[in-house]
Amino acid sequence: MLNSMITKQLQAHTLQAGKLKRSWHKGTRKSTRFGASHDFSDYRMYEQGDDLRQVDWNIYARTQKHYIKRYLDEQELSASIYLDCTNSMASSPAKWQLAKTLTASFAYIGLSQDDRISIIGVHGEQAPYLYRKGKGHLYQMLQYVEEIKAKESSLLFSEAALNHVQKKSSVSIVISDLLEPLDSVIHTLKIIQANRQQIYLLQVLEEDEVDPSFDGDYMLIDSETNQEVNVTVSDFTRKSYKEKMQQRMEFLESFCFERGISYLVCHTGEKVEDILFKRMTSKGWIR
Repeated sequence: MLNSMITKQLQAHTLQAGKLKRSWHKGTRKSTRFGASHDFSDYRMYEQGDDLRQVDWNIYARTQKHYIKRYLDEQELSASIYLDCTNSMASSPAKWQLAKTLTASFAYIGLSQDDRISIIGVHGEQAPYLYRKGKGHLYQMLQYVEEIKAKESSLLFSEAALNHVQKKSSVSIVISDLLEPLDSVIHTLKIIQANRQQIYLLQVLEEDEVDPSFDGDYMLIDSETNQEVNVTVSDFTRKSYKEKMQQRMEFLESFCFERGISYLVCHTGEKVEDILFKRMTSKGWIR
């Protein structure tokens, strides 16, 4: 799933987050808040109730005034990755493999940088992989992602994801084809964002879902509902489909822009390396 060249590059990158949430665990990321790390920030005047252990007595000896030392707080980044495990994803080998590879890539970066990582396979057979931290979990994480399998469900991905929202996360990464009613998708994104989380929304599509290349008469089967429909694919229907798909993505992009959600569309014809180290770095998702 991840070759040695990709993992070597992933180890040199970090997940980016605008805000970090406080936790009971120390991390390696510098916060704008003050705490008890060893990195000195500045001084301020002593106020009643301050910890006397933070008073700089050397300055007091010179000035006869009490000053408190302030240090930058070290916090950890907590990231949750929501992988769409519905049939519309898993029934396409190329799309499913790309989605799982991107999931593993985000988790690999986080674990390598001592961030706390959760992987939630929404509609997956396995229980969520929650709150792992450290390089010691890399092999276990890769094995977990490789073994994720879809499970039949009557719920949409966006509906089921609401049952797994990790409120303590700073970053939520949503990986899905988003081929379901946009009202439901938007509602779920709003709920996640209401927990003061930065959202990276990654839409994974097959090339034929973006630009159909087939012609003629077909019986199409909905991978979610098994509903059958007969269609004739002509230049007109292909053009109409592409226009509607483009309008759909533009609407979603506009919503994400207004809400401060970072949105990226990729398809199976792209190289994983280009998605990760060109497109995602240019958007500031990883650095």
